[in-house]
Amino acid sequence: MKINIIGNGIIGLMTAFKLINKDNTVSLNIIGPSKRDGSASLAAAAMFNSFCEVENDTLANDVEKKKWLLNTKSNNLWKELIKQIENLSGKNINHGFGTFLINNTGGGSIEDENYDSIIRALNEYKQSYEIVDPKEINNYNPSPKSRALRSVYINNEGWVNPSELINALEIILERSSQIKFINKKAKRIIHYGDSFKSVELDGGDIIESDKILICNGANFSELVDKSNLTKFFPRIFYGVGTTISLNTGINTTLNCIRTPNRGLACGTYTAPQSISSTLIGASNNVTTNPSLFPKVTSTYTLLKNAMEQINTNYYNATIDKITTGYRPVSEDNIPLIGRMDSIDLLIVTGTKRDGFHSSPYISDYISDLVLHNTSEIELDHIFKPERNLNKYLTRSESISKYVKHKIDAHFQHDFEPSKDSMIENLIDYHTVYANDLHDKYNAIDWGIPIDIYPVYNFLINKKLQE
Repeated sequence: MKINIIGNGIIGLMTAFKLINKDNTVSLNIIGPSKRDGSASLAAAAMFNSFCEVENDTLANDVEKKKWLLNTKSNNLWKELIKQIENLSGKNINHGFGTFLINNTGGGSIEDENYDSIIRALNEYKQSYEIVDPKEINNYNPSPKSRALRSVYINNEGWVNPSELINALEIILERSSQIKFINKKAKRIIHYGDSFKSVELDGGDIIESDKILICNGANFSELVDKSNLTKFFPRIFYGVGTTISLNTGINTTLNCIRTPNRGLACGTYTAPQSISSTLIGASNNVTTNPSLFPKVTSTYTLLKNAMEQINTNYYNATIDKITTGYRPVSEDNIPLIGRMDSIDLLIVTGTKRDGFHSSPYISDYISDLVLHNTSEIELDHIFKPERNLNKYLTRSESISKYVKHKIDAHFQHDFEPSKDSMIENLIDYHTVYANDLHDKYNAIDWGIPIDIYPVYNFLINKKLQE
C-alpha cells in the first residue's frame, strides 16, 4: 500500500511512525517543505497539558467536553513514547513532567474562575496534584504587583522541546526504507469522483498513491480550494502565534509554569527547553491571512508578561529565537479528524493548540484507518471532517464569554481604566459589537466561537464591500 502524507508537522510524522511500526509493507511519501515556515509544531511550547486547559464552562458544555476529553487521551502515552523515540533515534530529548499552575493578578476574574474549575476537574478525574506555596516554586520571582496568590503542582502534565522531538522522529523515519521525504509543497489533490489517488506538487510532479492523508495544518482550506473538492468542510483559519526562546541561564526553571487560559489565549507560560533556555508564550491572532513575521505587540506582551509574572530577572536574558507558527483553527473551533466516505482520503486539521499534545492518540486512530479502514478507537461524530458546523454555544453564552475575555485581554495589554464608568462603557461597547456581528450572520439561536470573532467580522465586512 502506498500512502501520501501531506504535511510534515507532528501529526504527519507521528502517523508515519505509527504506520511503519504497525505494518512493514506500507510505503509512505511525507510531503512538505523541509523549512517548515509557519509550522505550528515548531512554535509549540510544547506542553503536555489537559487539565490546565480547562475553563469554567468546559465541562458544562457537551461539545467542549468531548473536545477536551479527546485531549486527555494522550496524557498517559507520552512518557513511554518519548523513551521509545529516544532509544530508536539515539537522541536525548529535553522534556519533563510536573507543571506549576499559578493564579496571579495579571488578568481579571476569568483567571480565578478557571483556576477553580481546574481544581474541580483534577478532583473529579482523580488526578495527582499538590497545593503549593507560590514562593516555593523554583526560580519563580515575579514582580510584587503580579505575584501569584495560589498555585498547584500537577504531577502528570509536562513539556517537551518540540524541535528536538521532531528532529528525533525525522532521524527514525529517514532510516526507514519505507519512507521518502519530498521537500515540496502539495499544490492540489487530483481526484475522480470519490477516488483520491494522487497529489500534484509545486512544479508539476504527480505522486500516485493508494490513500492520501491531509494533515497540513492551517493550509488545509487553501489545498481544498485549489483541488476543487466539492465536499463541505469547515474552513480552517490561521491562528498566528509567537513564542520566544530565551537564554535564561541560572534563572531557568525546572518545570513548566503557566497561568490558566484567559483573555482569548493560553495565558502566560514558560517552559524549560534545556538547562539554560526557556520558551515563553504564547500569542494568538486568528486570521484569514498568515504572516511569518511576529508583531511588535505580540513580542512586547510576551516579554513583559514573562518578566512581570514569572521572573523579573529575565530582563537580563538574551533572545535566542522568535518563532511564528500557524495554529489550524476551524470555523467552529472543533478539530477535523477522520476518514471521508471515500476510503482513499483521510484528514486531520483544526487541532488549534492541542495538536502536539494529542498527536499520539490521533495518530494511532488515523494509522488504523489507513491500514484497516476502521479502528477500535471511537471518535465522536463532532470531529467528522465532512460536516456542518457544530453550533454548541447559545448567542447569549457567546456574547457574555466574548465580552468577559475582551475586558480581560485589555488588562493584559497595559490597560489602566480611569476611576469612573469606563469599564461599564467598555462592556456596553463590546456587547453592542458582539450582538451586531451575530445579527449580520443571522445567528439568532446559536453563538459564534469567541476565538473566531475577528475572522467572522473580516469576512462579513469583505462581503458587504463587494
